Amino acid sequence: MNPITIILTQGYSDWEIAVLAGVGRAFFNADIGFASAEGGTVTSVGGIVTEALERFEAPEQGVVVVCGGPTFEGGTPPDLSARLRQAHENGCVVAGICGGTLALARAGLLDRARHTSNGADYLDAASGYGGAALYVDQPQALRDGPIITAPAPAPASFAMEVLMAAGVESQAAGSIMDMLAKEHGMRAGS
Repeated sequence: MNPITIILTQGYSDWEIAVLAGVGRAFFNADIGFASAEGGTVTSVGGIVTEALERFEAPEQGVVVVCGGPTFEGGTPPDLSARLRQAHENGCVVAGICGGTLALARAGLLDRARHTSNGADYLDAASGYGGAALYVDQPQALRDGPIITAPAPAPASFAMEVLMAAGVESQAAGSIMDMLAKEHGMRAGS
């Protein structure tokens, strides 16, 4: 199985990668590592402090995941563009969820790949974004070759796509959706 590198930023949306990190390791023994844009300590939106992160550098193989968070929506988002493009050129699958899709858009990685996000207008905030004609409005994660994108409320389908890109067999990865869908099939008090 190929390694997965998850990039965290200050205020990252911890719930967007919780299924991927937790289920990926516990059920599939996925090789998951964490990094941040510039290294050091980051705190999630939920208050989880992650210390001593390495600075993200483009790996030679595997899957690179950009976790969303409000830092990508602000006036000075972390500059990951060159490193994301390098990872893509190295043959890595590059994935982004929620605000992470803005990082992919700024890097030009969505200009030639079908993709989704939090809405077509959401990506307009990314300077240099040229992929509007390839935007797909859907609530689940979308993979187009080496690019995976997802809107914020799609952590389960995002985890499934990332794990399949890392080498988990599709039927096994699909069990994530089956497992998590059961909760939504029953109403409290039914």
